[in-house]
Amino acid sequence: MEMDLSRKEFICGAALAAAGSRAVFASSEVRPLMRLGMIADVHLETGETGKAVQNCLCFEPALRYFDERKADGVVVAGDITDFGTGAALRQIAAIWFKVFPGNRRSDGNPIVPLFIFGDHDMGGYMHTSYRKWAERACIVPGELDEIISDGDNAARLWKECFHEEWAPIQVKECRGCKFVLAHHPLHTQESDRGNSIPGLADFMARQNLDPGKPFFFVQHRVFKDTVLCEGCGWESGKTTAVLRKYPNAIALCGHGHINAVDDLCLWQDGFTAIQIPSINYCCTRPGRENGCNNRDKDAIMPKAYITKSWQGMFGTLYADRFVVERRDFLNGLPLGPDWVIPLPSPDGSLRTEVRSRRSTPPQFSRDAAISVSERTVVNRARKSTDAVIASFPVAHATDNAPRAFDYVVTAKKDGRILKEKYVFSKGQFWSDSLDAKPVECAFAKSDLPADWRSSVRFVAAPRDSFGNRGREICSCLTTSN
Repeated sequence: MEMDLSRKEFICGAALAAAGSRAVFASSEVRPLMRLGMIADVHLETGETGKAVQNCLCFEPALRYFDERKADGVVVAGDITDFGTGAALRQIAAIWFKVFPGNRRSDGNPIVPLFIFGDHDMGGYMHTSYRKWAERACIVPGELDEIISDGDNAARLWKECFHEEWAPIQVKECRGCKFVLAHHPLHTQESDRGNSIPGLADFMARQNLDPGKPFFFVQHRVFKDTVLCEGCGWESGKTTAVLRKYPNAIALCGHGHINAVDDLCLWQDGFTAIQIPSINYCCTRPGRENGCNNRDKDAIMPKAYITKSWQGMFGTLYADRFVVERRDFLNGLPLGPDWVIPLPSPDGSLRTEVRSRRSTPPQFSRDAAISVSERTVVNRARKSTDAVIASFPVAHATDNAPRAFDYVVTAKKDGRILKEKYVFSKGQFWSDSLDAKPVECAFAKSDLPADWRSSVRFVAAPRDSFGNRGREICSCLTTSN
C-alpha cells in the first residue's frame, strides 16, 4: 500500500515527538514516510580510461542495493556522464531500466528516478582542452557528434532515454514529498564561473511550498557557505540565498566528490544541505600532504588512492527527522554513524559550531606508538627524495569517540616545531573496519637536522572532521645510526 506524506501525518508525528516520546524519535518500528537512495557523479564513459574506472562498475550494484532497501526514489545529483553524449546517457538509462523495468522495484512497487544534469552532462568537458581526452574515452562510433549542446537537445535525449519530459527546473513527487530538480545550465563561461540556476527564485515562489512539510531541492554544484568543500567549485551563492527563505528545504548537491566520512558534508543552519559523494571516485579536502587535491609540487607523499572509493547515501524520512546512512558501496559497509537530521526546520542542534563542541575527539589505542624509518620517495614533481617516515596505527571508532578523519604530525626539536603536516589514512574512503594499514607521514630529510635521530621527536594526533584533536603519541629518540 502506497503512503503519501500528508501534512496531517507529518504534524501528528512531529507533535508526538515534541511531546517527549523518545520512542517515536528512536524506534525502528515507526513506519517511514519515504526511503531515498542518493548518489552523485556517476561520470559514466562508454569506455575505460586511465586509472579511474570511468564506466562506473558500481552504478548497477548501488541501484540493486536501493532495490533491496525498498527505496521509493533515487537521486542522482548530476554529472551522470563525463561528456554528455547520447551514447553514455543511453547506457545509464539501460542500467536503470534493467534494475527497475518500467520504474518498478523488484517487488512491483513504483520507484521514482530523481536525476539531474551536472556541468559534465551539459557540455562542461567538451571544451578544447579536453577534446583529446574525450576522443580517447568515447568508443561508440560517432559518439561525439551527439552531445547535449542546447536545451532542445537535452530535452530530446532525456525523453528518449527516460521516457519523460525534461525542463531546466522541474518538480516531481515521491510518496507525496516534493522534489525541486534544478539541472545545471549549459556550460558557458557564465555558468562555469557563476554556477547559478537562471530563474530559480521566481520558480520557487510559484510552487506554493507548504512551510510545515520538508521538501527536497537538488542541484549539482555545491551550495556556497554551507557544506565544506574547499577548492571543489562553489556555486555563485545565489542558490544559497534563495534557499535561506525555505527553512524546510533539504538541499542535496554533488560535484565535490568529497569523502562522506567527512562530517562537514552535512550542514544545517537556516536550511539543510547535504553533499552527496561520488559513486565513481571520491576526493579529499585540500591541505593534506597525501590529499588528492593537494597541488603542491613539493609534497613528497603520493596522492590518496581514489579509484576504489565508491560511495553513496541512503535516507529515510520520518515525520520528525531525516536519517542519512553513509555507505561504502565497494565493500558494502557503513562509513560511519547515521546522521539524524531534525525536521521540518533547523533547531540549532546541527550547526557546525554546536556539533564541533559536542564532538568527542578520536583517540589512539593505549598501546599505539610511532615507528620511524628512512626511505626514498618520489615527490609530486616526480623527483626522488630522501625521506624520514613516521608510521603509526589508525585511530578507530570506539563507543565514546568517532574514527579519525585525519592526523596532524609534527617534527619537533627541543619542543620547537620544525615541520607540521596533515595526512589521511590509506583506508580513509572505506568503512572503519577496513581502514587497517598503518598511517604514514613522510618528511624530507633536507627539512630535518643532520642529527635528527637523536634530536627530533615525531608527534601525531588524530582529529575529527571539525579539527578537534585527540591524545598525542610521540616517538623516542635514539643514538643509533
